[in-house]
Amino acid sequence: MLTLIAAVPALAQGLPSYGSAGVTQCIPFANFQPVSFTDPPKLNFSIAGDSAIHTVTMDTGSVGVAMSATNIPNYETLKTAPGAKPGTQFLSSSKVLWVGTWVPTTVTLYDRANNKVATSEVFILGVEKAGTCDSYQHDQQICPGLPAPAKPVLYMGVGFGQEADFQPQGTPDKNVLLNLRSVNGQPIADGTLNAGYIIGRQGIQVGLTADNTSGFRFAKLAPYAQYPGDWMMPQGCITVNPGVNRDASGPICTSANILVDTGIPQSYVTLPPTIQFHTVEQTDLSEPTKTVKVLAPGTSVAVNIPNAADPIAIDAFLVGTGAPNEPAQVIPSSTEPPPPAPKKAPFINTGRHFLRQYQFLYDARQGYVGMKDQPNSCGEQ
Repeated sequence: MLTLIAAVPALAQGLPSYGSAGVTQCIPFANFQPVSFTDPPKLNFSIAGDSAIHTVTMDTGSVGVAMSATNIPNYETLKTAPGAKPGTQFLSSSKVLWVGTWVPTTVTLYDRANNKVATSEVFILGVEKAGTCDSYQHDQQICPGLPAPAKPVLYMGVGFGQEADFQPQGTPDKNVLLNLRSVNGQPIADGTLNAGYIIGRQGIQVGLTADNTSGFRFAKLAPYAQYPGDWMMPQGCITVNPGVNRDASGPICTSANILVDTGIPQSYVTLPPTIQFHTVEQTDLSEPTKTVKVLAPGTSVAVNIPNAADPIAIDAFLVGTGAPNEPAQVIPSSTEPPPPAPKKAPFINTGRHFLRQYQFLYDARQGYVGMKDQPNSCGEQ
C-alpha cells in the first residue's frame, strides 16, 4: 500500500511498560505454511447473527473488515444503527475501491481448529459496490458506475497509521485486534489488556504483556495528530547499492516511512532521483495484466528501522539471490515523478517476506513498534 505522508522527525526511543497488563491470547493463522508468508496469513472469524466461519486475509497494509453487504445478516437494519455511516476502502496497490456502509457488529475470532478464542466489537464495511478505480488516488472521488461486487468481498485490515493512504476511515475503532471484549470466553476487565499484537510466523499474539514482549527491541512512534488514538508508521532508512550511492559520510541511507505489509509479497520503494540503480521489466504481481519496472538482479538493498545508527531491525538482501527475506520483486518510484504528478515522500513497503526474519510488535496503547528474531511459538506445529 503506497503512501504519500512525509516522514516525521526521529523520536527518543525509550521503553514501554507492561507491568499491569496480563491478558493475552494466541490466534494461530488459519493457513499453516511450511514456508511462512509464501501466501498472506489468514484468520478464521464469524460475525454476529451468522454461524458461518469465514477465512480471511489478515492485511497490515489496511484497516478494517470489509464484507459483501449481501453476506452480513440484518444489514439493512444495521445501516440504521447508531454510528453507522457511508464508507469506502481503497487498496492502493491494486487500485480497487469498495463502497458501502460501516455497520456495528461483534466479530468472533477462532483458532485453526475453529475453537473460539476472542471476540471484538467493531464497525465493518458492508460492500455494496466494488471495482477498479485508478483515479481515486488522485481525486478521492468514487468512480461513477461501480457495479455490485462481481465476487464475494472478504478482507480484514489490522494495520495502523494508514489514513493518509486514501483510507481516512481506517481508524483504530475499525481494527478487530485492537477492540477485544473477551478472550477464551472471559470478559476483559478494564486495565488488564495492553492493546496490540505480535506477528509470528504461524500466528498472531494479541495483548502485550511483560512475558511475551521480553527480548524485543523497541522504537517509539509519533502520535497521529489528525486521528487521536492512532500512531504514525515507523521510521526507517534505505540504502541501495552503497558502493555507488554514497557521500563524504559513507553510504546514503534515505530516511522514509516504513510499512510492513502482510498483504503483498513484493516491495515498493520511493527514492530520490539521485539514488542510482538499474531496473528490468516484469509482470506486476498486483496487476498481472500490466508490466512494471523492478530492481535488477544484483541490486543491494538494506532497510534499517528506525535508523542506521541504532537499528532495531536490518532487512538486507541482494536482489535475485532468493534469500528468504527477499521480496518477490522490488518496485521503485521517484520522489519527483514527471509533471504534473505531485512530488512524493520517500517510502518503503517491505512486503511480507520481512516477517520471515523478524517478529513484528505493535503497541497501540503506548505507541511503539518492536522487533525480535523469529520464531514466535504462537501457531507453530
